[in-house]
Amino acid sequence: MKKEIRIDALAFSPHPDDAEMGCGGLLLKLKDKGYRTGIIDLTRSELSTNGNLETREEEIKEASKILGLDIRENLGLEDTNIKNDYDSRLKVISAIRKYRPGLVLIPFWRDRHPDHENSYKLLKDAIFISGLKKFKTGLDSYRPDVVINYMLHYEFKPNFIVDISQYYDKKFSAVAAYKSQFYSDVAKEVMTHIASKYFFDVINSRHQCSGLKIRAEYGEPYYIESDIKIDDPLEFFKYLK
Repeated sequence: MKKEIRIDALAFSPHPDDAEMGCGGLLLKLKDKGYRTGIIDLTRSELSTNGNLETREEEIKEASKILGLDIRENLGLEDTNIKNDYDSRLKVISAIRKYRPGLVLIPFWRDRHPDHENSYKLLKDAIFISGLKKFKTGLDSYRPDVVINYMLHYEFKPNFIVDISQYYDKKFSAVAAYKSQFYSDVAKEVMTHIASKYFFDVINSRHQCSGLKIRAEYGEPYYIESDIKIDDPLEFFKYLK
């Protein structure tokens, strides 16, 4: 058997910058608590309207440094053509069995970009299959304890929100590291909606709104398909005071 490397929280990102946008605050918070964190990018974003693979690689390195990631890898799937096929599932399964995360973060199942929606189905199926003992890959079977969905373009009604007030500035810096994609002093071939200065205003407002709901300055919204257990409602909801 190949050697296994334990990562506590592993985010899967359809394109470099998606995980930063959707769950960068939580990754920073978990890292600060002593957990090992990582991101697996599914594609290289080779079809991005602005920038190129060389500049994008430098941006990935800068964002990863800001987040303090322990690992970051790319599965090399085809941009705009993410498929839930055997080869793609095998790549995801190999990553899960290699890093054996307790928590996996994946995009919500409905979104503007087809890669975001298609990656959800691919990842959900691969996570399940990864736990099957008779599905052989050279690494022991493994299924993470918790899988949660993060928000990208389309908003959903979260069933929990993480207070990221202390980490919001660093999260914003990690997102802004992708200067070729978002509003910055780097010239754009095409002014896309995410390159507009108003896009950051929308994202900032979303996090402020989420934070308001939990009596915090900034919040990061999540959805989990499992029911949430609460032993002591009086203690759990003290933040509402």
